[in-house]
Amino acid sequence: MVEGNAQVQLAAGPGQSQVITVVQGSGKSTTTTTVTVDPVANTTTVASGSSSQVVSGVPMDYNTGKPGTMLYVDGNVTSLSGPGNGQPAVQDGAALDVTAANNITVTGDLLYKTPPVTTTQNQIPNTPADTLIPGNDKGQVLGLYTAKGDIQLDNQQSSSRLEIDASLAAVSAGGSGGLVNIGRSIGTLTIVGGRIQNEIKNINANTRNVFFDRRFAGNFAPPWFPSTTITPSGESSASTVASVNRVRWVDQTGD
Repeated sequence: MVEGNAQVQLAAGPGQSQVITVVQGSGKSTTTTTVTVDPVANTTTVASGSSSQVVSGVPMDYNTGKPGTMLYVDGNVTSLSGPGNGQPAVQDGAALDVTAANNITVTGDLLYKTPPVTTTQNQIPNTPADTLIPGNDKGQVLGLYTAKGDIQLDNQQSSSRLEIDASLAAVSAGGSGGLVNIGRSIGTLTIVGGRIQNEIKNINANTRNVFFDRRFAGNFAPPWFPSTTITPSGESSASTVASVNRVRWVDQTGD
């Protein structure tokens, strides 16, 4: 958990490690904390300044019994991006969930190391775009979630293109969250994953490509991510009731 606002960068690290860098403050009071999750060494390393601590084990999602990491910011994620220059933000095998109490602002590409679905027709011969790529399901998954804010777009890259490989959720009961552009116009916005929101807002993109990560059609999701169960009502398949699960987290550190 991160207290207050934070800038966050995700990066695929050496070997099979996932690196999360958190920057808080400004000027001389800036604090940078780097968390490296290494499933091969089975260690989690937290480094800040000259201090470093190695913890045995990696974060686990006990709902699935598999490794899973949530970064929770109890303010705003004022900047979220990958390393840039086409470099991957999410390592193969990494299951991540970036959650904020308020807004999450995406400022640069968030790319999987291995793309799970095609983004052009005939990328696999004789198949449409948005086809699962055989052998590319490495368990890699990223979720962005806020119950009280928006997922904001503020592309700070020199390119007018922005790609987000993730499931995006700005949703809560009675909420007003959505995906919204607060920066300059985006030439091409590409989302590989999914989009869930309370309200439709202005994305301000000339071209929008949303490719559904078809792994989500099965029992697959970012760790601790909100989910819905659709229950048919009556005989009409068009009439359904959705019940929402896992829409908030409770701080139990005082227990």
